[in-house]
Amino acid sequence: MEKIYQEVLQQARATWRKRWWIIPIAWLICLTGWAYIQTIPDTYQSSARVYVNTQSVLDPLLRGMTVRPDTEQRLRMMTRTLLSRDNLERIAEASDLGVLTGSDNIDSQVGVLRSRLSLDGGQRDNIYNISFRHGDPEVAHRVVQETVNLFMERGLGDSRLDLTSSRQFIERQLENYERQLEEKEAEIEQFKRDNAAYLSAGGSFYNRLEQAKERLEQARLEHREVQRRVNTFAQRIREGGTSADGLGYENPELKQRISRLESELDTLRQRYTDEHPDVKSARRVLDELRTQMAEEAEQFAASGADGLDGASQSQHPLQMALAEAQSRAAALETRVEEFEDRVARLEAQVDRVPAVESEFTSLTRNYDVLKNSYRQLLSTRERAIMSGEVETQTDSVDFRVLEPPRLPSNPASPNRPALASMVLILGLGAGGGFAFLLAQLRGTVNSNSQLAELTGRPVLGQVSRVRTPIRRRRRMLELLVFATATGSLLVAFFVVVGVYFSG
Repeated sequence: MEKIYQEVLQQARATWRKRWWIIPIAWLICLTGWAYIQTIPDTYQSSARVYVNTQSVLDPLLRGMTVRPDTEQRLRMMTRTLLSRDNLERIAEASDLGVLTGSDNIDSQVGVLRSRLSLDGGQRDNIYNISFRHGDPEVAHRVVQETVNLFMERGLGDSRLDLTSSRQFIERQLENYERQLEEKEAEIEQFKRDNAAYLSAGGSFYNRLEQAKERLEQARLEHREVQRRVNTFAQRIREGGTSADGLGYENPELKQRISRLESELDTLRQRYTDEHPDVKSARRVLDELRTQMAEEAEQFAASGADGLDGASQSQHPLQMALAEAQSRAAALETRVEEFEDRVARLEAQVDRVPAVESEFTSLTRNYDVLKNSYRQLLSTRERAIMSGEVETQTDSVDFRVLEPPRLPSNPASPNRPALASMVLILGLGAGGGFAFLLAQLRGTVNSNSQLAELTGRPVLGQVSRVRTPIRRRRRMLELLVFATATGSLLVAFFVVVGVYFSG
């Protein structure tokens, strides 16, 4: 540490011996620098602060009913595109930049705005600073004012313009979907008319075929049952014609009722006694049926004994039942033939049915997709209308000018006092540096230790110089001149700074 101190001290002494170079170099640099600073034109700055409130009370109230744009993202995009060429041209035209600056070249005006107009802030608190620098304070003020106006206009108008264009797009899409639905409905109607034989409202073709086959089997079964009754009645009539006692008579319907009633009576007797009203009622009805059966048998026997002719036989109950059964059998035979024809037609069409049903399914599926999209668009249009009403009647984004732009009275740059101080420091530093460089080029020995290091031999002693009164007066005069020159430089500096501050 001591060695470093000695080295610094030696270099300082060497530089001090060359001190007479410091003052002229410092004066030259300072005078040149201060003169140049005076020629730098004044630049005025106008600025404004705008607060953007993106939080609205209506947002939670209308959630789900309206489509609210992402105001934060929209604001970020707006700030990024605010200084685009189109907007800068609008600012230049609105602020009469060409008239104020005397330049008709729009490219130069845009270049000036792009290089000097700044928009920053809004990272956390949504407060934006807009500033512009120019040599004319009126130009700076008007440019910032028009930029603030454009900033607010873009924030308030872009969302409404987007909603308007969105509604127009939705309306066009709805018209397109309506036209497609009408065309698809007409196509489905024509397809139904052309393929009515293969389509049915009651189910698919295969269900209709199965139902037709089931009805055919049922009709055949009923036909066989009725045909069996016809044969039974004919046989009874033949047997009744050869029997004199009428024992061959039998009414199947009456017999069936008697058999069913007997079964019911047995069931009632298992549950109740013979004195129960239901049991008595069943017995009374059963007796009446048996009596009717006996009377018809007697009538049949009497008719058979007297030799029934065609007219009397036709009035006989058994003959009437036979005729009714034959009529029923004929009707069932016709029904069987009809169902056979229907099944045959359906089976003949079975190869065509899959293609028809597949095409019909495709048509209806496309129609359902179009219909669902149309309904969703209708719902979207209602939300867009509600959103448009909210945007036009309320402000989703609130712009507040915290600090409006003012006409600057004092230049913002250059900072002449600071520049003058820097020139003074540069001049003194340049002079001191030149003196130090000369001291290094023309080195001298300043101490015994330095001499010992240079020669490599020990120093036994030194010869001191006696300062005479004349030498001392001369040295004092030199110091006085150096101090006067340095003080004059400082006085000049303070005068210059005073001039700068006074304007």
